[in-house]
Amino acid sequence: MNVMSAERLEELCLALRRRQKECDDEIVAAIEADAAAYRRDPAPQLPPEDVAELLPLMGWLMYEASWSAVQRIPNGFTETGGEALARAREKHEWVLRIANASRALPWPEFAPRALGALRALALAESKGDTQESYDRAQDLHQEARERHGSYLTYHRENRGISRASDEILVQLWLAETGTACRIAERVIDRWAEEFAADDPEADRQRREERVQIVFSDLAEGAARGEEALAVAERVAELGFVDEPTKDELLMPTSFVNPGIMTARAVLLMLALSPEMQRLGYFPLGDDDSWDDSRKKLRERFDSAYEYIERPVFNSRNEPQEPRGDLKLAVVQTRLAAALLMPGRRLPSRLTFAPCVRHEVLDDDAIEAMSAWLTEVAVDRNGQEKQRSTLRGFGGAIMPNFFDGVEECRVAFGGEPGYRDWRARWFILDKYAAEAGRGERLSAILGQPVQRTRPI
Repeated sequence: MNVMSAERLEELCLALRRRQKECDDEIVAAIEADAAAYRRDPAPQLPPEDVAELLPLMGWLMYEASWSAVQRIPNGFTETGGEALARAREKHEWVLRIANASRALPWPEFAPRALGALRALALAESKGDTQESYDRAQDLHQEARERHGSYLTYHRENRGISRASDEILVQLWLAETGTACRIAERVIDRWAEEFAADDPEADRQRREERVQIVFSDLAEGAARGEEALAVAERVAELGFVDEPTKDELLMPTSFVNPGIMTARAVLLMLALSPEMQRLGYFPLGDDDSWDDSRKKLRERFDSAYEYIERPVFNSRNEPQEPRGDLKLAVVQTRLAAALLMPGRRLPSRLTFAPCVRHEVLDDDAIEAMSAWLTEVAVDRNGQEKQRSTLRGFGGAIMPNFFDGVEECRVAFGGEPGYRDWRARWFILDKYAAEAGRGERLSAILGQPVQRTRPI
């Protein structure tokens, strides 16, 4: 059998993980060839000894290679053109080929990390940022979930496979939560451009229908995020690692991203809850009122946020800060919470930016976080640009989303003020530079928007 050795597979995995190498057509072709070479006809119940050694490592390579490729696909790539679109499509094709190879892998229960390729394909689809691409992403999430469930019927007594199954499950649940948030934020951010009807009554009906669908997706996404955190807790009992190996995948920072995504989904649910109440839906679960449900959602947010703030130490007991994109997400999460729940006390142990020192999420905290997100900073490509935008709360143009946030602010003891903030900090809108965007938002808000940084 002429295939990559265990040593070669591990070498490639580590090189991809350390960003010493990027996924390319040669790696994808090698994955396809080796996965095909592993097959036997007729297939025995258990893999032959030589294949059994390679399967977990091939699963890891599928995970790392597909992740390397999907990270180079820009968000909203379908809106680009020319060489940028061609490059994105090339990377998408690589992810698809790896996912197909993972689907055809014999004895896949011995290579649970290969499900990472389906996760990567779902994320690649969601980056298309269209309803059709989101539908495909959700189908892929379901496929990955079902495959993972079927693998659990095999070899649960094998501690290594059991750990690997839990580690990949964290990633699968996390990806589902992320997709639910992206779908909701696209509807909230692009209502006027992509979803609105010209007739006011038809537009109202569309908004009401869409809110119900989005809220259901977010509820499922938040539950998946909470499950991801619970599984990560189970892995934590076995111990995290400073760097992924052939036997362990999750690192000490593994609670941060699921905590962020879960908190993000819960906050969006909270913002849409007044509309669900107006539409006549029952409160969540066994709650007696929507006020009770909002309090429960606040508690779920607090629980998710606690995971973000847990002190992180490596094996040498050295403190670890979140990576750069997660630092942005922490501030974005705190800002969204401040806009929904003014005056909420949310202490932070993090020190990477002065704006996180505001323990009380009041107007001063909102201004400090908005200012930090819109500062000019150098990105990882060495270019100076605005540090970030804010999807959802910072890009909303859906009328009933404004109503929901304002009602939440009042319900939590604050004053309406979200519309004023949205107008002042229009620069946080991802689509602020788009022709006509400011005029459309101004018409919905009933006031002019600020086209420059207001400080």
